[in-house]
Amino acid sequence: MSSNYKKNTLGSAAKTLIMLVLATGSSIAMSYLGVGKESIIMVFLLGVLFSSVLTGSYFWGILNSILSLMAFNFLFTVPIYTFHIYSSNDIILLMFFLITAVVSGTVTSKLQQQIEISLKNENTAKILHQISSGFLPVSGQKSIMHQGISFIKDYTGFDSIIELENKEIYNAYDVLPTGNHLSFEIKSGTVKLGNLLVYNKNQAFDEQIELIIQAVSTQLGIALDRESLYIEREKIRVAMEKEHLRSTLLRSVAHDLRSPLTALSGAANLLADNYETLTFDERKTLVLGMSEEITWLTGLVENILNMTRINDSQLLIHKEFEVIDDVVSEAVSHISRLLNDRNLIVELPKQVIMVPVDGKLIVQVLINLLENAIRHTTSQSKISLEIKEERDFLKIIVADTGEGIAENIKENLFDKFVTLERNVTDGKKGIGLGLAICKAIVEAHGGEIFTESNVPKGSRFIFTLPLEG
Repeated sequence: MSSNYKKNTLGSAAKTLIMLVLATGSSIAMSYLGVGKESIIMVFLLGVLFSSVLTGSYFWGILNSILSLMAFNFLFTVPIYTFHIYSSNDIILLMFFLITAVVSGTVTSKLQQQIEISLKNENTAKILHQISSGFLPVSGQKSIMHQGISFIKDYTGFDSIIELENKEIYNAYDVLPTGNHLSFEIKSGTVKLGNLLVYNKNQAFDEQIELIIQAVSTQLGIALDRESLYIEREKIRVAMEKEHLRSTLLRSVAHDLRSPLTALSGAANLLADNYETLTFDERKTLVLGMSEEITWLTGLVENILNMTRINDSQLLIHKEFEVIDDVVSEAVSHISRLLNDRNLIVELPKQVIMVPVDGKLIVQVLINLLENAIRHTTSQSKISLEIKEERDFLKIIVADTGEGIAENIKENLFDKFVTLERNVTDGKKGIGLGLAICKAIVEAHGGEIFTESNVPKGSRFIFTLPLEG
């Protein structure tokens, strides 16, 4: 006999004895007040009912009925203080009392047990609901496993581990549990995914605990199946996105290469066929135009190569301390031929500033931003490049007086393949990679890039670079 059983038995016996004593004491007090036997016997009946309710067992109710009968016979039937009965009325009264007490005590006890079972089932239903809903927001195989182990510990008190079919073991404890354990299969449909091992430490599983463990193993299977479907769906989505990007890139490159190549071909043929008849200035104009187209093509190819490296996660940053004046000077010299009477103003700090950057990539950022400003402004427009030192970072601002940024692309301006819908001033629309590359390079340096309106007209592109490596 276990210690818990002994404890429960002694507790029930004490409750029964207390009810008997209270009923007897109340009856004696009522007898002194002149209350009749028929009313007094109802007090003993109440004691039987309370005994059945408090102990939850009809055994103690029946025992209390017998003891109450004996107490009533001893104290209130003639001759008193004996167990003899002379009156037939008393015999009938006691028989009805015994029958009523036994029946009512048994019914009350059964009702109490049903209430306890209902409460237990309600609690189990709540736990099962918490388990099923607890897996819904969890993603990632490791998180799902630890959630299952946590549920087993919280709702049953037992330790557990999970062994998948691919031999992976998930354990939420510093040391693997030891001792006896039961294994519960984790399934996805008819496919076995692994086993949930619950260590019971020689304690038996009752029906509720086993139901909870089965629910956890079932939800683990559902969650793992959902995670597998999500991963497959993500792979398909990424593959489709890559294919879409590849198709868009190829289509955009083919479209945007056609115009400069046609211009180059036309200028070269015109120069070759009419070289002797063309004046020096005409030949120079054709050559400068060809140089400009080649410069634009070089920038386009450079952007495509950089975007390819970014997509393949191969954009390597080699930081060295560079003088910001030299970086700006190289970028300005690269785009100087594209200005075509536009007024470029460069404002540099008075003191020499060294900044830890990959000089080549930052030059590419400046070139992209300046070319973007040139592309969206007309002749005689003002373009400014300003460098400011603010606390622990460097702020670079490229501003223009063009038409500004269209509202429909402001939120996605730094995404790939985002371009203006209207025609640009020089006819070179671009494939929408320049700003996306700028963002990737700046963020790789630990800075940020954003845009704002240039009052009263145009746009300002601003990016920052940390001054400490």
